[in-house]
Amino acid sequence: MKLSRPVTTLLNAYALLLAFILIWPVLQVVLTSFTSDIVFPPQHWSLNAFNEVLWPGYVQALIFSLKLALSVTALLMLICVPAAYAMQRRRFPGRALLSVLIFVPIIFPVVTYSSAIRVYVFMFFSDWRGSFWLIAIVTAMWPIPLVVRSIQGSLANVDPVYEEAALMMGASPMRTFFKITLPLIGPGLITAAMIGFTSAATTFTVPYILGSNEPTISLYIFRDVGRIGFTPWIAVEVLVMEIVVLGIVQLLYLVFRKQFRGIFA
Repeated sequence: MKLSRPVTTLLNAYALLLAFILIWPVLQVVLTSFTSDIVFPPQHWSLNAFNEVLWPGYVQALIFSLKLALSVTALLMLICVPAAYAMQRRRFPGRALLSVLIFVPIIFPVVTYSSAIRVYVFMFFSDWRGSFWLIAIVTAMWPIPLVVRSIQGSLANVDPVYEEAALMMGASPMRTFFKITLPLIGPGLITAAMIGFTSAATTFTVPYILGSNEPTISLYIFRDVGRIGFTPWIAVEVLVMEIVVLGIVQLLYLVFRKQFRGIFA
């Protein structure tokens, strides 16, 4: 059905308004980073904020966040690829229930299960408090539904006939999965990895509640805001975090896109 011109114009204006609302906070951070005040429109352009950042501590927190993000991404792939494959390709009792339960981490706020885990760990496993792998495991819980659905979407678009042909020619199920299925669901894997990496690199709630032994970059910025308020210095910290995280995500996408050239073409 063809939409009338006024309706099309209205929808385009609505889409542009939503895009502006989403982009505006980023633009404000960029503008504030290159000024000496936080008013809009900027009145005094300056690079002094870049000199005020305590770069050694900031870089250490950023490296810790990237390390956490890579570990969480690896955990998500190990957990979600088999789960997505089982729910999409296999039929077993409780499959429908599992498809519903997998959304539990999104239904409940992160603070809910983070607080519950904190109480449990503090009561029975005090040695784990603030440990890296505890933070990584709990951080990986929230993106699980998104990662599983992303991989399932790719599996749904891959005809099982390719896997069946490989099995009929004598390939083992494991060899078929790694040689046939895994390359074919490349787009879903890349998307899933991006979701997991981005959410973990910028995580705040889990390290804050569980008391991470080292601050993540979000926690580092939060502490600076609590100490001095929002200033151009803080805007620089946020801007650098966004550039690094999104830059790595884009770089990973470009690298792996070459590996799956035939699928993306």
